[in-house]
Parts: sequence; C-alpha cells; structure tokens
Amino acid sequence: MERLWLFLALALLCSPESAFSGKKNTVNPRVRDIRTVFIKGNNEAAVKARQNLSAWTCFRLANNPGQADATLDFSQQQSVSGAILSGNRERSIVSAELTAKDGDVLWSRSTTEYAGIINTGAGSAARYVLDHLQADAFPQVKIGFRGVNHSGCPEVSAPSTAATEASMAGVAAPLPESRARPATETKEIKSGMTTDQVEKILGAPATKVDLGEKVLYKYKDMTVEFHGGKVTDVR
Repeated sequence: MERLWLFLALALLCSPESAFSGKKNTVNPRVRDIRTVFIKGNNEAAVKARQNLSAWTCFRLANNPGQADATLDFSQQQSVSGAILSGNRERSIVSAELTAKDGDVLWSRSTTEYAGIINTGAGSAARYVLDHLQADAFPQVKIGFRGVNHSGCPEVSAPSTAATEASMAGVAAPLPESRARPATETKEIKSGMTTDQVEKILGAPATKVDLGEKVLYKYKDMTVEFHGGKVTDVR
C-alpha cells in the first residue's frame, strides 16, 4: 500500500499537468526597471495578488495605471483535468502579463494549480506567478516562505499620501512644507483696522451682518466685529 501511494505521488508530480507546471515565461530586460505596478483583473488571482504584492515582491502597488510604471493583467480560468491519476480534479489556470506604459510586453507567465478542499487554487497560482516575476526582476533578493527580504529590494520613491489621495480625488495636492508659505506671511487682525484692511487680509466675508452701528464679518473660523467702521472684537 505504501509503495502504491508513493507511485501515485511521483506520477502526479511528473505529470505535465502538475500543479507547478506553467508555460515558459518571456522576459524583457526593462522589467528590472519597474518599481510600481497596477494589477488589472476582476478575479480571485488578481485580488490575491493585490493583497500580497508588497509582501511577495519588491514592487509597490499603484492605485491606478497613471501612477504605475507598468500594468500586470491577471486572467483566470477553471478546468477539470482529464488525467486518470489526478482523479479529474478541478484546477485553476492563472496567466499574467506585464505591460509597460508604451504597450511593450515586458514579461508573461502562466501557472496551473489544483483546487483544494475549500479553495480553487487560484490564490496559490497567483503566488507562484508573483514569485517568478520577483525572481526575474530582482534575482539578487532572496524569496522566503513568507515573502521577500525587503532589505535587498531597490528603493522606491513613493508619492506622499496627501499627493496620492489628492490625485485620486482630482484635486490639487497641498504644497510640501518646503514650499508652503512662511509663517511671516500670516497677518494678524488688530483692533482699529478698517473694513478695507480686514478684507485685504482675509478676503470678503462669507456672511456680512449689518446691524447699523455694529457690523459683523463672518468667516469660516472667525467673526470680526466693527463699530464705526473699525475693528473692536475678533472671535
């Protein structure tokens, strides 16, 4: 019985439809210049790759293609093996293609993984695809059981969180501190200033309340009170 199980295990591993088989990948030397990747695809393999890209590779995940050096497109299909020794098990065939912004295909890979009891095998196949991409792009970095040793990864100049969020929202990013207005430009509203002087500093008020002798200029964060056209209170 033990010999029979050993024979079946060896036959499965040697089968051309083994879970670890995959067509030979093509590599463009430009793949080694890629640092940020946008993962395309609406399937289990793509989702798994997005969740683990930074752990399994030296690449950084981009939220949209415009922020990425290249796009990694995942496709996935399910099939049933016809091999007798595999017991007609369902399997996931996951393919990925890395494309530069100019449309040049830099790298591709296809991997097959048999389904488990509670999974389709697509997640494991995505892991193998990313392992191969990592090995081809950064061969000097060791790949371990949990992922890569990031101390050996090339540095990535990531945009600031504020800049990224502003870009996604379609608004201008705030100026970095080095370009922000110096504190000396901030002017103080003082008692005795005229309405024209206040408007020159703060701009026109959001709301102007005219109570005759008393006038209130209401701004977002403050209210300026005038008596006889002069500032008497700021709150």
